[in-house]
Amino acid sequence: MTSLEQEFISKIEKHKGIIFKISKMYMSEEDDRNDLFQEITYQLWKAYPGFRGQSEFSTWLYRIALNTALIFLKSEKEEALLPMKIFPGMRWNRKTMTIRKKKN
Repeated sequence: MTSLEQEFISKIEKHKGIIFKISKMYMSEEDDRNDLFQEITYQLWKAYPGFRGQSEFSTWLYRIALNTALIFLKSEKEEALLPMKIFPGMRWNRKTMTIRKKKN
């Protein structure tokens, strides 16, 4: 493991509460929260070489985590709306993964 990887893991461990909090704020289902946590961590890792230290690491992490959560939420909403575009007049139940006719 490189020193960059060790440094990153150490900082994430120290500040993972921020990632947990944002994941919980934006996703109600545990699986979705776990997916969001993973996506935030991935985005942080991709951006980490560009972290210049001009702000606190926690501030930088929070902004990336928040932006990632908003993009993730938007993609989840678009995914949920897709069946309604394909089947007008129908309603998609994400929990049961079923499509039913809308009630009047």
